[in-house]
Amino acid sequence: MTPGTTRPAGEGLSDEEAAAEVAQQTSPDLKAADVFERESEGATTDRPADELTAEDLTADDGAE
Repeated sequence: MTPGTTRPAGEGLSDEEAAAEVAQQTSPDLKAADVFERESEGATTDRPADELTAEDLTADDGAE
């Protein structure tokens, strides 16, 4: 594509390909919803959020 030109969204994709692409683009708010619900009565760890790993955020019991 030439710089400065645009194309319609999804141009060249089948309906199935477009649906798969959209399905992969989940809102970060929705991805974190279970964490907010799980910690609604208090944090499961005292560690700063920027130090947490994926395992910390998905652990059912909050154990590290």
